Amino acid sequence: MTTAPLALQGVRILDLSQVAVGPYCTLLLGYMGAEVIKVESISRMDQTRGEARPTGNGGNYPGGIPGEQPWNRSVFYVNRNPNKLSLTLDLNEPRGRELLLDLATKCDAVVENFRATVMDRLGLGYQVFAEANPKLVYLKISSQGATGPEMGYGSMGYTLEQTGGLASVTGYTEGEPLITNQTVPDPIVGILGVGALVAGLRLARKTGKGTFVDLAQREATVSMLGEYLLDYSLNHRVAGVIGNRHRTTALQGCYPCLGTDMWLALTVSSDAEWHSLCQAMGQPHLAKDSRFQTALSRRQNQDDLDTIISAWTKERDHKQAMHMLQAHGVPAGAVLKGSETVVDPHLVDRFWDVLDHPDVGKYKQSSPPWRLSKTPRRRAIPSSRLGQHNKYVLVDLLGLSEQEVSQLEEEGIIGTKPIDE
Repeated sequence: MTTAPLALQGVRILDLSQVAVGPYCTLLLGYMGAEVIKVESISRMDQTRGEARPTGNGGNYPGGIPGEQPWNRSVFYVNRNPNKLSLTLDLNEPRGRELLLDLATKCDAVVENFRATVMDRLGLGYQVFAEANPKLVYLKISSQGATGPEMGYGSMGYTLEQTGGLASVTGYTEGEPLITNQTVPDPIVGILGVGALVAGLRLARKTGKGTFVDLAQREATVSMLGEYLLDYSLNHRVAGVIGNRHRTTALQGCYPCLGTDMWLALTVSSDAEWHSLCQAMGQPHLAKDSRFQTALSRRQNQDDLDTIISAWTKERDHKQAMHMLQAHGVPAGAVLKGSETVVDPHLVDRFWDVLDHPDVGKYKQSSPPWRLSKTPRRRAIPSSRLGQHNKYVLVDLLGLSEQEVSQLEEEGIIGTKPIDE
């Protein structure tokens, strides 16, 4: 077993983020060894914890059962918040804000993803934190950024795909634009946030000064469309939907396989791959067919090709077809359902951690989509119960007495159960 330190060992992150993008960013930072302290309040929990007394959405809990403490059992919350400590503080109260700033003096970075003006309205903007701790790196993730005419706008991943232009190039050719259904901007921006924050930490280590990182989700979404923007800038062409095809590659598609709603995706980008595909399908004569001999002719006759390939894939299991084509050097992949990814041998070997959560039980947790050669990753620690680490933070880190902590509980500034309003 390696004894190398974790990449961010000794780094402490103050996590004010909620829902998806910010929590995914801090989840990854936790995997890299940072101590992440997630701050909520008992009057305003992270929305993904659900309700104090659920009235529906049973599917958000294991077995559809909310349990005695549903706020600790929400599937969405449990998935996004391993590797974090839980502190409750009511930031609407002066004492809560005071304690937060005291904690910031013992942290290296802050992460939040509220609307651009929320923290300033609370009297907790970047300048306030910087005065408390000049070395602090402040990562602000917001919908539109901290400046500009739409800075106060909010969004979700679904709306960002549309305001960022992504939905204009996804969808079927015969239909309307479609969103990806997996809120792509959230995980993409979460990963970008990790890189931006680590860059800020490196700068602080070199200069002794902190920095403000203004990360706009909409702008990050637009940046995913670089080739389309360049095409419009240079050629005045407006891209549209193209279904499962590619704008330049001679053959690309998604083909039906055995079973209900089972599919295989494949791409052929060279004559060599085309010949290999013909061999794999047992139809070498297709390589000599005048309709398919060149990349241009294959592109012009792709409807005919789709019919031929579909007839072959329909007779095969999607994974069997993938392995057969891969063995012939053809880029191909089975389109997996969520339930299939959980038992996929490759992902089981590299990607899944099995965790045992006190309120949820055993389950599989996804790990970071990268490996670092010189430092290990932390094995996932199950998400914390609401306010589970109040005493650790307030007593051990901030030096409060047990009596002071009890007083904070009596005043509702901290707690371990949500206020049922």
